[in-house]
Amino acid sequence: MHQFRSISLNLIYFLNILLLFLLVFEDKVQVPVFLQVAGRMHPLLLHFPIALLFIGLFIEWFIVRKQPSNESLKEVTYFIFNVLAVCAALTALFGFFLYKEGGYQGEAVVWHKWTGVVVSVLAGLLVWMKDKAPTFYFPTLLISAAAITVTGHLGAELTHGEGFLTEPYRKQAQNRVVLIDNPDSAVVFRDVIQPILNEKCSSCHNTNKAKGDLILTDYTSLTKGGENKDCLVPGDAAKSLLYKYALLPMEDSLHMPPKGKQQLEKEEIRLIGWWINSGAKEQEKYVNLPKADSIHPIIASLFKPKTGLDLLQIAFADQEKVKTLNNPYRTVQQLSASKPYIAVFTGSRNNFTTQDLEELKELREQVVSIDVGNAKLKDQDLKALQQFPHLQKLHLQNNPISDAGVKQLSGLTYLESINLSGTNITSQTLNDLSGWKNLKKLFLYNTNVSEEQIAKLKEKNPRLEVYNTSLDLSDSIYEAALSTPQCKIDSAFFHHQATVEVKLGRGNIKYYYTVDGSEPTDQSILYTNPFDIDSSVQLKIMAAMKGWKDSPIATYSLIKIGPKPDKVTLETKPDRKYKLPPDSMLVDEKSGSLYRYDKEYLSFPVEDLQASFMYAKPLELSQVSLSYLEDVENGMMPPHYMEVWGGSSKTGLKKLGMIKVEDYPEAVRPAAKYVLTVNFPKQPVSYIRIFAKNNSSFPEWHTLKKDKDAKPRLQIDEVSLE
Repeated sequence: MHQFRSISLNLIYFLNILLLFLLVFEDKVQVPVFLQVAGRMHPLLLHFPIALLFIGLFIEWFIVRKQPSNESLKEVTYFIFNVLAVCAALTALFGFFLYKEGGYQGEAVVWHKWTGVVVSVLAGLLVWMKDKAPTFYFPTLLISAAAITVTGHLGAELTHGEGFLTEPYRKQAQNRVVLIDNPDSAVVFRDVIQPILNEKCSSCHNTNKAKGDLILTDYTSLTKGGENKDCLVPGDAAKSLLYKYALLPMEDSLHMPPKGKQQLEKEEIRLIGWWINSGAKEQEKYVNLPKADSIHPIIASLFKPKTGLDLLQIAFADQEKVKTLNNPYRTVQQLSASKPYIAVFTGSRNNFTTQDLEELKELREQVVSIDVGNAKLKDQDLKALQQFPHLQKLHLQNNPISDAGVKQLSGLTYLESINLSGTNITSQTLNDLSGWKNLKKLFLYNTNVSEEQIAKLKEKNPRLEVYNTSLDLSDSIYEAALSTPQCKIDSAFFHHQATVEVKLGRGNIKYYYTVDGSEPTDQSILYTNPFDIDSSVQLKIMAAMKGWKDSPIATYSLIKIGPKPDKVTLETKPDRKYKLPPDSMLVDEKSGSLYRYDKEYLSFPVEDLQASFMYAKPLELSQVSLSYLEDVENGMMPPHYMEVWGGSSKTGLKKLGMIKVEDYPEAVRPAAKYVLTVNFPKQPVSYIRIFAKNNSSFPEWHTLKKDKDAKPRLQIDEVSLE
């Protein structure tokens, strides 16, 4: 034990002297990578000195003090405090390395750093005082306990955000007091956006801990941005990283908040996107901004006491059950992670039956919205809706139902919105609806109800919103356009065939697609059922519906993986700024994302792509496909054309075919992946060479044209030979 105490005491002196030396010359210290790794062990080590100090304090105060002659107990405390002093010094030292790595700033960091040093020094003094100055030992022990408590509190605030300790009390106080009753009085950034950022983002982006040099605790810091200045681009949510990163898949390394942290809800992401598109102003009140139909209910719910369904404390549905009830013709979706409410869409089907609703009886308490529009419902079918007592929204548009059918719905006391457009109702229904106290919205397009009858209804119910003349385009933020189609595809790369399935939207939406890279129109192939793809294609699909703007076109690059070459050679080398990859990356069957720095890409600045593929035995081939990323704004341009050469040997090649990029960008457009495919008569080949032409400079219209250091790049993903 004596030897252990001697070695540990020398180690304690050395570590504390080293720590103080580094702090004195802090500005001159550069931390190498291996010490940065050690610095990241700071959170792992810090728990040991905290636990050891309070264990030692307990033993000294309640046991050793009452048995001063017990040498065994004294040896235990010697051991505990020697280990404590070593761990405290290492924790402070590793914390210094972590601090020097960057990302932490502000007054709290400075206090945490120095209180950590104080704890380390006090722990060393405790070891010395136990024998040399017993009079000061216990006071120092109590001071050390206080110091380590303060240090731990400051560290928790750096990790979890300011006020972490008292957050439950603050949230309780916020829940008790409704500061704003009317959403029109709300300052959108202060009362809506900043609270979201405070709750979900500020623990990593505050004045003390600024990951990526980004601070999100105030408007000025938000607009300043961090390492990347595009955190907030007022008027353009699509270019704002604050919004873009929240939309990335959870497994993406750029997704924010990071996996494991409290995530943004769908409604919160919508609010952030809407605020940015509305100009992202700091002092703008909600009353002065465009009232988007998809946003107003979310805003309104933030500034009013709980009413209606929120008072019922409805339990959440079994999520596995929700999944089993989903199929290609019926969507069952929970509307929010924080509330149990569920929306159901079963409309626009020729084979709809009330059995589709009967199967949902286990979710009868949670279902608040049902869309059975265009489903050819009859009056007797509406009885099935009575089993959902908490319905708030009901879409019955374009069904052959009459007054008698609608009258059966009078028991739905929570109903707030009903769409009866294109039905056979008359003014009798208006008389029945006047008694529905919670009804707020009524849609009556293309019915036999006259303007005069509607005017009388409004006079009796001035708060009821009735839509009956033309399509309401007040939601100008979204321009009444259909959403981009979403496809479920087995894999972007496949060996035999890939199945494409379109997730159907609400209403009588039609989907048109092409597989030759051309832009789809209403004359293209009409999607009816899932279909198979058995060759490399560029799939483009759009949604269309009468009275609505066509959706943006969704593009999917599908590559059929042919026989793998025995040897691949990159005859032009990728950018050396990237980690030099193996030539076989061209045929590794790994798909790159839309992130331009994805390591699955080979990047060629200015250089053309030239690569060769060799087979030990001749193979019958008829097609070569090349997939690439186009991100025009950031300089990732498509090749001008691609040529394919082949033959029985390297010296006996002939040109098999070529393809030009007809739609070469004439302006910035969204990043997307594309496929170039060269077809040629089937023939035996042992050697293939491809050539993709890059551009030596940017087009005249490109903003990077003026940047002498910027170069157009080919961002190549995969090559397939079939």
